[in-house]
Amino acid sequence: MTIKRRFLISYIGGIFIASASLLAIICILFYVTTGVVPTPNTLYQAMTKQRSLSADEELSYVELRRVAKTAPDKIINMDRDLAHNILQVETKSLGVVIRKDTEIVYYSEGLVEKSLIAHFPQFDANNIETRGTIQNAGRLYRYIKFDFYFSDQTKGSILILKKENNLLEFMTRWGIVIILAIACISVAGVVFMNYLLRKAIISPLESLGKVMAEMKEGELVATPIEKAEHTAKEVQQLTLNFENMRDTLIESIKEQRNLENNRKELIANISHDLKTPITSIIGYVEGLQEGVADTPEKQEKYLQTIHAKSIALNYLIEELFLYSKLDAEAISFHYERIDLVQFLKHVVEELQIIDRQVSIRLQTNEESLYVLVDRMQMNRAIMNLIENSIKFKKDDEPLTILLEVFKNDSSVVLRVVDNGQGIPKEQLPYVFNRFYRGEEARTSDTGGSGLGLAIVQQIIEKHGGNVQIESEQMVGTIVSITLEQA
Repeated sequence: MTIKRRFLISYIGGIFIASASLLAIICILFYVTTGVVPTPNTLYQAMTKQRSLSADEELSYVELRRVAKTAPDKIINMDRDLAHNILQVETKSLGVVIRKDTEIVYYSEGLVEKSLIAHFPQFDANNIETRGTIQNAGRLYRYIKFDFYFSDQTKGSILILKKENNLLEFMTRWGIVIILAIACISVAGVVFMNYLLRKAIISPLESLGKVMAEMKEGELVATPIEKAEHTAKEVQQLTLNFENMRDTLIESIKEQRNLENNRKELIANISHDLKTPITSIIGYVEGLQEGVADTPEKQEKYLQTIHAKSIALNYLIEELFLYSKLDAEAISFHYERIDLVQFLKHVVEELQIIDRQVSIRLQTNEESLYVLVDRMQMNRAIMNLIENSIKFKKDDEPLTILLEVFKNDSSVVLRVVDNGQGIPKEQLPYVFNRFYRGEEARTSDTGGSGLGLAIVQQIIEKHGGNVQIESEQMVGTIVSITLEQA
């Protein structure tokens, strides 16, 4: 069953239960008060039992009753005094009716004789039931009655009538119209509530369902969800949660596609970079097997080339393995608070011992600058930068590498400055891409995996820092590493 039908049944059921409860309360009160089981007939009779006449009205009745008791024939043969009394009664908006036997001998203006004859109350010599309600020409009157005998023992009655002008008469005349009006208002209320329900709940849910169906077919962003005004709070929250879920799903799919593209690109690059040294090694090995290298000098040269290619291949595999572990966050970083100035002094001393042909200097105005780093990984990043400077040094000029350390607000900046070949301006935006190597570098004797700067960027970003590069061809290169001061 749909939500719309459930709410519709709830509205109708609410109206029915409220009406039935009200009717049951009325019936119980009626039974407790009268001791009679309420039926349409008894309810009508109870409603027609009106209040008695007022004090002024009863005085008029008492005067006429006195005349009827003492001189009943005078009621028909009215003298001036009795006619004056009746006139006084009628001026109080009361009606007077006099009956002899079954004949109406007098009735006030505005009353209908035929209706009086048809609805006149029964004669009661004991005058036990003297009050009630009578209908005359469709109008209700409450009355007080006195029955007596004329001198010839003919039955006589006097009625003092007061026209009803209350809810009972109104309901009698307009009851059906009111009931129909209430029914129409109830139906209109149900229709209006159904409209509000559809606007606030059903339509947004249908829109949401439509978008979900499109998502099932793969259309994630084809149709925006309709956001109607005055939507139910729960539906707004559901729509918001769905939008957030869809955005997250779209981002996830984009990321998955990027990862898939990166994986394909990585495989292609690996295939290319592995194929070149392997092909070269196979070629030299076949040359040795086929006797191309027929002298000890050639054989030695072939073996040295095979050894160099194997070392380069092993280095490429190690770089690739390191980058893949960094990319997959499979390497644990052990951060500690260290003095970067002292750390770099040890790096410079170590490099001077390894290669005395390269001039490496540390320049700083600070005695100590503390940062939170992983010693081994930070050492790897700095060594990669220095190795890049060594690979691309000028042939006709000694290589000088300057490590500058200084404080910049709450950050510590490390700059690696060299006077090497530099990088062409058009290649600078791509140097941190994995496997990127300029065409000249790819065909040069320097080799390289194209992963060095990508690894540096990965390591620095793991430390919460950033790395930037500036270079001018045949002037030199500046790599700036910015870290948060500890």
